[in-house]
Amino acid sequence: MKPQRKTTAGRRVRILGIGVVAALALTACGASGSESDGPKVVVGGSDIGIAALMVEAIEQAGSELGVEVEYKPMAQKTAQIALTNGDIDMGFMSMVNLAAAREQGHEVVGVAPTWAANSSMLVKEGSPYRSAEDLKGEPVASLHRTVSVFAESYFVLGDMGIDMEQDYRLMLADSGGLLQGLLDTGEMKAITQYEPNTTRMLYEGGYREVFHTSNYWQDKGRALVPSQNWAARKDWLQANDPDLIQRLAARATEIAKTDASVYEANADAVNLPAPEGTTLLFERFAPLLLLGYTGENLAAAQEELDLAKQLGLLHGDHDVTTLVLAADEEAQS
Repeated sequence: MKPQRKTTAGRRVRILGIGVVAALALTACGASGSESDGPKVVVGGSDIGIAALMVEAIEQAGSELGVEVEYKPMAQKTAQIALTNGDIDMGFMSMVNLAAAREQGHEVVGVAPTWAANSSMLVKEGSPYRSAEDLKGEPVASLHRTVSVFAESYFVLGDMGIDMEQDYRLMLADSGGLLQGLLDTGEMKAITQYEPNTTRMLYEGGYREVFHTSNYWQDKGRALVPSQNWAARKDWLQANDPDLIQRLAARATEIAKTDASVYEANADAVNLPAPEGTTLLFERFAPLLLLGYTGENLAAAQEELDLAKQLGLLHGDHDVTTLVLAADEEAQS
């Protein structure tokens, strides 16, 4: 039985959602006043989508490591601004977000990776279009240029020799729901969609995946890029046990990668039925979760930072190794 589309109300605890690019915010209040041995970490963000899984996971990681984790709802853009302003202390940021924050004078670093690119190009099941090449000259919709879903697809299409903005009649939309509606009405012949929306559409039926961004790069032998990262300000890390915070973030990603029950517990947040729909999401999404920074995935991330500058998303050149906490001691520098 297919799920009915619905809007989930905000949950007081544990649920935090984002589409491909939503932000988490974590505020550490320090060990004093905390019921645990470690710092208290307040998680803020929206309450639908993939990040719900990450909040569930970081709560579990906090219980294991003696860090008290509390969730408060906060809009994505608000969380990112609050992070760079110092009002909160930790959150989700893409590599481009990290570089852009540096350009604005904020010393923010990736503490540990979360997931690689998760966007896909979708068409209707009965569509005659079998490849991205077939869609040249046709109306295609994506999210706005500042959203990682756009950049993920732009980079893949560019590698195929397709200029997303020149070769398609491109329309930019504000949400994944609107993208699906544009495809359903036939106004658009294809869309670039993100998780968990892509899995939900494939579960409902009537849609076909033309390409998946990370699968495309894997097929070409390239390491997956840490598309989203747990991020924190350097000054906050230096004051709040950077080794513990890094272990907290890495363990949260590991839990989300290995524990399917986290997906089932957050069925409402991802708007998929449990266990059938949530199992499909786990099978599609868990392989995208990255357990650490490596020379290979940082080299691939460097390529994308360079492309982001060409796209106009960044103003200057950035060395990716300065944007992440690849080793514990780097937080002290």
